[in-house]
Amino acid sequence: MTSLVNGGRLTAKPVDPEEMKEALERVLSSKYFAHAPMKQRFLRLICEYHLSGRGGELNEYLIGQEVFDRDSTYNPATDPIVRVGAHGVREKLELYYQKEGGDDEIRIVMPVGSYNICFVRHSPQKPEENQIRQSQVPPVDFTPAIQKRSGWRLLHYLIVAALAIAVAVLIYSNLQLQRQVALATTQKELDVYRLVWEPFLKFEGPTLMVLSNPPVFRFINPTDPVSTVNKSIPLTSEQTAEVFEALPNKTIIQIIKNPRLILISDTYTGIGEAIGVHRVTGVFRTFDKNISLKQSRTVSVEDLKNQNVIVLGSVWVNNWSGKLPAKEEFIYSNDVTVKNLNPRPGEEREYHAVFDQQNSKLIEDYAIVTVGPNISDRDQVMIIAGLHSEGTAAAAEYVTSKHYLRELNQRLLLMGGKSGAPKYYQALLKAGVDNGIPTTISLVSVHALRNSTP
Repeated sequence: MTSLVNGGRLTAKPVDPEEMKEALERVLSSKYFAHAPMKQRFLRLICEYHLSGRGGELNEYLIGQEVFDRDSTYNPATDPIVRVGAHGVREKLELYYQKEGGDDEIRIVMPVGSYNICFVRHSPQKPEENQIRQSQVPPVDFTPAIQKRSGWRLLHYLIVAALAIAVAVLIYSNLQLQRQVALATTQKELDVYRLVWEPFLKFEGPTLMVLSNPPVFRFINPTDPVSTVNKSIPLTSEQTAEVFEALPNKTIIQIIKNPRLILISDTYTGIGEAIGVHRVTGVFRTFDKNISLKQSRTVSVEDLKNQNVIVLGSVWVNNWSGKLPAKEEFIYSNDVTVKNLNPRPGEEREYHAVFDQQNSKLIEDYAIVTVGPNISDRDQVMIIAGLHSEGTAAAAEYVTSKHYLRELNQRLLLMGGKSGAPKYYQALLKAGVDNGIPTTISLVSVHALRNSTP
């Protein structure tokens, strides 16, 4: 069984899995997908599910987590990113098969309203087939009676064709209207990011994200050189027993033959900073923007001068956090607190973390989100940092979550009044922490900043 589609023929001949994989790779390597990583991930995911016989399991929630890195709070009803992504993939597929993939025998079809794709076999219609079809049309004896009946038949066909065209136009108009409504809804959803993130998103080159390198003591291991062992600090038997008791991973005890500690300053980063990388990168992927990543120890002044920068971690773990030219009003003190240099009515002069007195675990932390000019005063720097790593994770969630961004946007617009939101500012946040995980985040205060450079 065959049918004619777009100047070609769709056949019922089955498509085997190897042909499907080859068809997928041709599409992904085309110019329409090669430079669109999110659309590549989307198409590859749904094709892999189809190939594994699990296409029926695909839904918005699954795709939102697997493709767009949404977390467990993702709600497809309020976040249309998957529907927008599907629309983009369908458009790219259509462009590919109209041009670069016009001669492809195996084609990928993604029906509207479904994420379960299908592979079809397509054969272009050859010119000689048209000639054969024309030659097979029997000659017509145009007698007057037949001509009269043919006239009525032609009129009937014309009416049916006109009605079909009218229905097609209505269907097309309805689809266009649905697309416009969906795009308008998506635009409204994405606008919540613009006040805070537009200076970074409109930047032509990749934004630089600076990851912290906190100094950390680690156990020496059998592969460490003698010079490292000689610099290490021994533990007493009591200290060793206490440390081993607190370790959740008891396997490490079998590896550590000689419990000595060495200070490392170029290997590790905080959990909160790592979470921050994930959340900030998710925002940039939503807008198809690139971001580069460097450890703080490898960043130079030249890096900060020539691009927008996002710094993760406070001055205790990231030395670039304290090098803004703007005059800050919330600063980190040597006592591991946040000092308020310009308290407003109802604000404290100092904010400090709170620990559980029974088990010494952190239960409340503070964090600062600072937006100011970079060293050259041409671009911008955002510093996302807590008193502790948990605070950094909370601050990263605050500036990347639409729920919290709406609150921050409103506060910034109210501060600016008729002149608009301030370009540079600091937001002080308080985070409840449970077992090392931020649970509640509240906005304590927002202060506008002025640039201290002439």
